Amino acid sequence: MKIIYILILLLFSCKTPDHYNVIGVINEIDKKQQRMLIDHDEIPGFMVQMVMYFNIHESIDLDDFSVNDSVSFDLLVKDKDSYTINFKKYGKSLINSSDNNFWEDNDDDPNYSLKEPGDYILDSSFLTTSNKEVKLSEIVSKYSIISFIFSKCPMPNMCPASIVKNQYLANHFIDEDINFIIISFDYMYDTPSVMSDVYGSIETENIRFLSSYKHINDIFSLTQQSGIAYWGVEENNIGHSMRSILVDENLKLITYFDGIDWKPGDAKNTIENLIKINR
Repeated sequence: MKIIYILILLLFSCKTPDHYNVIGVINEIDKKQQRMLIDHDEIPGFMVQMVMYFNIHESIDLDDFSVNDSVSFDLLVKDKDSYTINFKKYGKSLINSSDNNFWEDNDDDPNYSLKEPGDYILDSSFLTTSNKEVKLSEIVSKYSIISFIFSKCPMPNMCPASIVKNQYLANHFIDEDINFIIISFDYMYDTPSVMSDVYGSIETENIRFLSSYKHINDIFSLTQQSGIAYWGVEENNIGHSMRSILVDENLKLITYFDGIDWKPGDAKNTIENLIKINR
C-alpha cells in the first residue's frame, strides 16, 4: 500500500541537488498561500512517492489549473527556499488520492495514532549517548521540548537549526525545570557512540540526545504520535519533516512547533506563559 503524507514543502532528503523534475496529480489548490497539494510520483534520489504541498512560484497563475489535473513541473531548492515552476498539463486523472489519509489507517491503534494537544504521548524507550536505556517518562521535566533529527543532515536550516534553537531555549531556561530532548530517527547509523561523538560536547544538564538504535518500534510509534514523517533510513537516503513537540511531566502534548521556520522566541513565550500560569 502506498504511504501518503500530507505535508508542507521542505520535507526533503538532506542530500540532494537543487533541481528536480516532478510528475503528479493536483489534489487541492490553495490560492491564498500560492501552493498546491500534489500527489507526486517518486522523485529518484530525493523523495518517495507521497502527497504534499508545493510552493508555487508567483509567476504561475493558479487559475490555469484544476483539481485532478495531471502535471509535470520543476522543483527548485535553494538555500532556505523552494518553489515550483515550468508546469505542463497532460489531462485529467480519474483517481484523486487525497481521499486517502495515512493517519486514519492507524486511528484504532493508540501506539501509532496522531495525537492532538491535550492527548497523552505513550511512553517509549531510547538509548543515551552513554548507551543506557531510558524511558521518556524518566527524563521529562515539568515541561520538555522533544525534537527529531539525524546526525548526517547537512542542511543548515533543518536539523542543525533545530539543535541551535534547542540550545538557545536551554540556555534561556537554565534555571527552570525544563528539558530539551533531541532524538535521532536514524536507527541504523546514529548509534549511542555516534551520537556521543557528534553531540556529546554540547549535551548539558537540560539538553539530552537520544539514539533510536535497536529501538525501531519506539521511534516509529513516537514519531507517528507526534506527527513526524521520515523515510529512507535503510536506503541511506533520509527525508523527513520537521516538528518539535512540547509536553508536560506526564507526557501530555501541550503544543507543537512545525516546519523549519518556527522561531525559538515563540516557543520561549509559550513556555514562559505556562510557567506564569502554573506558579
